[in-house]
Amino acid sequence: MGISQEELADRIGVDRTTVSRWERGENDPQPLYRRKLADLLDVDKVELDRLLLGADDRAPEQITSARDLTRPHLHEAAITVDDLQRIEQTRTHFQEMYRRVGGVPTLPRINAILDQRVAPMLRAAYENQLGRQLFRAAGSLTAFAGVCAYDADQQMAATARFAEALSLARASADLQFEGYLHALLANQAMHLGELRQVLDHTETVLDALGDQLNPALVCDLHTLAAKAHARAANTNACHRHLEAAETNAERAWNGPSLPEVSYMTAGLIQLQTAEALRRLGDTAAARTYADEAIRTAPDTHLRGQVHRWAGYALVLTAQGEIDEAADAATTMLDRAIGMESGRLHDRLTSVMRALRPYSAETAVASTLERAEVQLAEPGA
Repeated sequence: MGISQEELADRIGVDRTTVSRWERGENDPQPLYRRKLADLLDVDKVELDRLLLGADDRAPEQITSARDLTRPHLHEAAITVDDLQRIEQTRTHFQEMYRRVGGVPTLPRINAILDQRVAPMLRAAYENQLGRQLFRAAGSLTAFAGVCAYDADQQMAATARFAEALSLARASADLQFEGYLHALLANQAMHLGELRQVLDHTETVLDALGDQLNPALVCDLHTLAAKAHARAANTNACHRHLEAAETNAERAWNGPSLPEVSYMTAGLIQLQTAEALRRLGDTAAARTYADEAIRTAPDTHLRGQVHRWAGYALVLTAQGEIDEAADAATTMLDRAIGMESGRLHDRLTSVMRALRPYSAETAVASTLERAEVQLAEPGA
């Protein structure tokens, strides 16, 4: 890059290890750091992508360059409201597919739709209001492609999709949607162990917008921040965000809807709270919340049920309730059959790792044996 890792890290506010991971292609900078990198290196987004990803290793079927996302091309056919509805219906279809079978099989299909159908629409002729609606619909589908890439362990492709979606969100002037994208970026940063970035995304949005955001989104941002603080053993900060999440769960909302947060089903806040409290070592309180998450589990989708039973098994194991934990893990495995998902694979693996010290017990041994076979299958 023509500059030392140490100097680059110092000037954009990260550590040298992070820069090293970027250069090796193990991680991709979040949008905030991408802008700083582009300014520092005096390159545009496309050239920065080439530097980070390599010309032959870019995310598949990207819609277009960031500068083209908001520029209509009048030589193309005009779009209609029906076109927007088709994009929204497509997202709903792929969301259901993702929840049933995972991001791995969903990703190539959603990428093909973006490349073959949505990209031409973004080059079409449209009026300002219809254009903003198009950016919003296309941004939602693009963001979901990022979710699937994240789930398929294609992190650089996921980050590229999220960056595209952010450009579309800003073009649509939809602060709710932009806040949702920061929640996605925070979730990805959590997976990558970048706790400071989790807090950058969540607390910055909460401080800037707060009560202007949909309560479900605010709850999600607070629980993400709480989990990051729990991982860092910051007990007071964790509890502050958990309390804020519970408060916002009861807040009335007369503002615009945000379909993307349909994942915030009854019991999810309790699951996230249980996860955070377990990490802090408060297993008794974690159990109370985990029990409630399981009580409402039948009302959520299949993927959500896998997460509920995994979280429950981890809390039970932490409490020493090993037989019950093995039963919960078995239910988790039942729900996960047929899913191809990197994140669910991680989730199942974490439960098995927690149970492994108790492998001498019959119920645990049986569960571990089944999990070993199931995790080895691509459709586990």
